[in-house]
Amino acid sequence: MAQNDIYGSKERYEKFLANLNDITKKPKSKKRIYYCKNPGNILYFQKLAGHFEMKNISYIRRVRMFHVLKLLTYVTEKNLEKFDRDDINKMVAYGHTTHKTINSKRDFIKDLKCMWRVLFPERDHQARVDETLTPYVVRHLSRKIDRSKEKRRNDKLTWEEFQKLLNFFSEDEQMQAYLMFSVESLGRPQEILYTKIRDYEFHDNFARVMISEHGKEGTGVLQCIDSYPYIVEWYRKHPLKDDPNAFFFINKGKRKCHEQLKNNNINGRLRHALKLLAINKSVTCYSLKRNGVTFARLRGDSDLDIQHRARWTSTKQLKIYDMSTQEDAFKLELQKRGLGITEDGKQQTSATKTCQFCETVNGFTAEFCNTCKRPLDRKKIQEMAEFSDDMVNNQLFQRFARLEKMFERVVDRKTI
Repeated sequence: MAQNDIYGSKERYEKFLANLNDITKKPKSKKRIYYCKNPGNILYFQKLAGHFEMKNISYIRRVRMFHVLKLLTYVTEKNLEKFDRDDINKMVAYGHTTHKTINSKRDFIKDLKCMWRVLFPERDHQARVDETLTPYVVRHLSRKIDRSKEKRRNDKLTWEEFQKLLNFFSEDEQMQAYLMFSVESLGRPQEILYTKIRDYEFHDNFARVMISEHGKEGTGVLQCIDSYPYIVEWYRKHPLKDDPNAFFFINKGKRKCHEQLKNNNINGRLRHALKLLAINKSVTCYSLKRNGVTFARLRGDSDLDIQHRARWTSTKQLKIYDMSTQEDAFKLELQKRGLGITEDGKQQTSATKTCQFCETVNGFTAEFCNTCKRPLDRKKIQEMAEFSDDMVNNQLFQRFARLEKMFERVVDRKTI
């Protein structure tokens, strides 16, 4: 049986099936325009649902396939079984007007061909269904889209912007833990948000986080080294840390308190933070994975290391997730030669900071130790030491000045 996801796809799918008989009615709401114009096409929704149950397909894919079928039954009043290539071409042309991005256009054609193989399969010379053949009416469709129409995502963060975003949530340990862990581990939002207390194995300076469920490539391990201080800090304040079956990332609001934290909640906080920080970019939970890949490449990590960390089968996915530019590559070369610095004069690094006094491991954005409250920057330690010496010298000078005045008074009295 397929499992629900953080997007609530199971509820959407079951609600659609429950109201399937009403799909032929024209919606009164302006937000919902699609409906089935030919009642005979309802049969194909039911047939597709049976295929979903047999294949145990994920709910999010079921909802997407139903959306494609609903789009087809809205555009035409013909029965889908009577479609020819001209009808399919008209459907694809209309689909291009509703799907704006390159990926959505490509997925639309992919789902259309897959759906046609299920509903109207080709047959061999003995009239048996042949699943290996693509039906003739959709065989000419190609998933290749003109890349000149591709638009740049406005979700790429610079390292300085990510630091500002992380410091913005300095009072929210959970958000800091999620942001840093997502960028470092390159985990998907659903994989991270479905982790539970029992999935975290803490060591002295790192943690092993197991993906025990809802992993796109099955179970696995997420890396937690640079994000370790933030994860530990949130674990210490986790209200349900004694319950191994509790979700690690939970809702802390009044509504649905201590329930699983959802991606919509995090996306809303990110939008609010970016607005207050005057960063005009559309960053979501999934953007953190792409930015994590970009930061890793600019830091000099090998493609093989990024592949294993992201749990990909090959390095081909780097072309999709890497958002670095030629300017970024130039800065990377400067860093390799010891010349690359950020705007504030500091090297770009996400390494943890160890306190020189109590040896506590702190996050890379921390300025003071979480345990002893001493500064972590050597320059600040030196400045405080110099300031302390100046204060001591100043106090001694004031004391000598007072003693000198007292001595002068004593001498004046004796002369009198």
